[in-house]
Amino acid sequence: MKEKNIKVLINGKRFSQQDMNVWKKSRLKKAYRTLHIKIPQNVTLSEMNRRLTKIKVQFSDDEIRRILRKKLFLSRYVMKIACILSGKKWRASRTTILAKGITVDKFSQMLDSLMAEATNENRKVNLSVYPEHYVLTPDKNGVLEVIETTGNAPIPVQFFITFGNENGIIEPKNPQFKYQSAGVAKLKDGTVIGGVRHQFRNTSDGMECRLVVEFPVLCPKTIVKAHQKHLAVEFTNWLIWIIEN
Repeated sequence: MKEKNIKVLINGKRFSQQDMNVWKKSRLKKAYRTLHIKIPQNVTLSEMNRRLTKIKVQFSDDEIRRILRKKLFLSRYVMKIACILSGKKWRASRTTILAKGITVDKFSQMLDSLMAEATNENRKVNLSVYPEHYVLTPDKNGVLEVIETTGNAPIPVQFFITFGNENGIIEPKNPQFKYQSAGVAKLKDGTVIGGVRHQFRNTSDGMECRLVVEFPVLCPKTIVKAHQKHLAVEFTNWLIWIIEN
């Protein structure tokens, strides 16, 4: 599966492979710095990502949490205050992806596995699809722990997504889309900090993904806007992996 078979739209405009590579390179460098690892020089983008993924996989989730503990403490505090002051007002980050050579049935089955089954292979895939994915691990109750940097935020954040719990999500379900991946995101203490409603439908030659992440309205617009690129990169890479497997 080549990237040319995937078309990404942000605010109705094409987000090209070159755009994606520029964004990915900046986030790769940030991820190396976040983990206190020397940035490799004179290597390709794919090699930078391969090396970073290898390093992240070698760490356990507990080791990642320890490395990031100070940053996670600060982001948890900031997000809690932002949610309290935002009330129930939210700001959405949206990205659309059109992909050829894949059906919703296959995609949804494998995406569900990635989100719900804590295997070594799934962990490696989830850490590889985006540079600033640090933990994406489901528990036995189906709650997904996520540690990642959203958009261009200065530090990563830890949250927990309960898929199927849509209470409080503003984005409505579109009946034209056959499948969705939706759930609220909470801090460890149960504070709701947002939610996701990703919706998918078949097209004549593949599928369409409408991706939405909701943030507290007090989150800076720059972070919410940058998260559109985050969605573009991670879902493009998930799509490529699912089609090739």
